[in-house]
Amino acid sequence: MEREASNACALVLTGGGARAAYQVGVLKAIAECYPRGHAIPFPVLCGTSAGAINATALACYASCFHLGVRKLEYVWRHLHTSKVLRLQLGRIAAHSVKSLIKGALGQPAQIALPLFDNSPLERLLETLIDFQRIDNNLLYGALEVLAITASNYNTGDSTTFFQGRPYHEPWARAGRSGRSSIIATPHLMASSALPFVFKPCRLQNHFYGDGSIHQLNPLSPAIHLGANRILIVSLAHEELDPAHLPSNPSSSDIAGHLLDTVFTDALTSDIERLQRINSTIALIPERKREQLSLRHIDNLVLKPSKNLDELTHKHFHRLPWNIRALMRLFGVEAGDATGLASFLLFEQEYCRELIDLGYQDTRARLEEVCLFLELDEAIRKTG
Repeated sequence: MEREASNACALVLTGGGARAAYQVGVLKAIAECYPRGHAIPFPVLCGTSAGAINATALACYASCFHLGVRKLEYVWRHLHTSKVLRLQLGRIAAHSVKSLIKGALGQPAQIALPLFDNSPLERLLETLIDFQRIDNNLLYGALEVLAITASNYNTGDSTTFFQGRPYHEPWARAGRSGRSSIIATPHLMASSALPFVFKPCRLQNHFYGDGSIHQLNPLSPAIHLGANRILIVSLAHEELDPAHLPSNPSSSDIAGHLLDTVFTDALTSDIERLQRINSTIALIPERKREQLSLRHIDNLVLKPSKNLDELTHKHFHRLPWNIRALMRLFGVEAGDATGLASFLLFEQEYCRELIDLGYQDTRARLEEVCLFLELDEAIRKTG
């Protein structure tokens, strides 16, 4: 079945651990522009890591945008670290001793255990997400496609698992591919399994980890799945304050920098690439564009007005004591502005502050957002 030409708008939600609460505030501000009962304005949903979880939750309620956002906000506003992960230092210590003994005896060493057990997150997802609703929303036209990206440890590729309508076809490019799948909890666990932090997840005889690792082209899934417009919610602050740059970076600063690189650098580069391609396409006559199957893709990027690392200061003490102790081994103290802590701060007070920031930032750009979404004044509701 061939797909009819459309003006489908995609929503791209990136990873970032607890920072993904910011995305909920953005969605809340957008939802207020639509009447209750209105379907989601993003028929193409693409998510990676924590963004994959938010995207899937939206897909479950694609027929009612307001309801989906409200349920998502409730979960994030009542979150605790214990519902997402727990530290397993005891198991790691015992595991290390066994590995040392085996090494001394000339036996193969055991596989290293990750720092955290994410089985609480798995139970939370199984409880909260009704995956059958995704299929229903696809059947009745409230949703076009849901795409979840994970990193394949066996091949080194970025793999996008998508559940969509029949005309969406798999793709294969250098270092990335798309597979038609029935999205379920294992896909979300795989997409959010940060290396060394969480264990890899096995899917179809391959092991997968956090989707941001190998995702050099974060906008690629949305484009392959037919989007002509892409709304991107980034979690990277635009400007760095020189006053907060460390003169002598600690292990924590370095770890936070690496996490920022994984979650934001590829997206920034891909957005610049898209803008250059759009500029080039504009120089090509329209008839030639059609012959070459080229299309202009509008994009809008929403990102925090504040550095999310700096918001961790007053919330660091809310982390479980054993995680705080681990952070201190990396040189993290309560007064530090560090990305490492901000990824693990799944505490309701911190998440609520991020939700409120996302809401305020989006309200400040609401006219621009509504114009991008081509929101008809007849149905717009400014609240």
